[in-house]
Amino acid sequence: MRGARLGLLAAALVGLALATARPAQAIEAIEMPTPQMQARYVVLLHELRCVKCQNEALADSEVGIAVEIRRQVREMMLAGKSDEEIREFLVGRYSEFILFKPRHSWRNAWLWYGPVLLLVLGAFIWVRIVRSRAALLATDTDPVSDDSLNVSPSRE
Repeated sequence: MRGARLGLLAAALVGLALATARPAQAIEAIEMPTPQMQARYVVLLHELRCVKCQNEALADSEVGIAVEIRRQVREMMLAGKSDEEIREFLVGRYSEFILFKPRHSWRNAWLWYGPVLLLVLGAFIWVRIVRSRAALLATDTDPVSDDSLNVSPSRE
């Protein structure tokens, strides 16, 4: 009796999940005139970030702005623009945020070199602290007593 109820409940939950599930929507497949252009198009779309989804490639995004940018990229490629010209256009319109790999420039040097500088600064501070504590230990001439160690006398 109890097993039948659990089976009915499980069937109802599965049915509810199937009834409310949203079908997967495929991203439109855009065909380019030549296989070389198609490969270039796919590589370029994976190098660009969706401006709305933020950490999703332009090739994988389903939002309207991504569809529009993909259309613009296709039109520019068909017009004979190079990948660099397409990137420059998109950076001019959406800023460097659209690039998954930002360029090396003085504006974003902190992004590339900041972690290394922080690591070097942390190592420098650590070395200074260790050396100063070692110097304090070398100059300490006070005898060690049982009270300073917080050791209780052994019971015999």
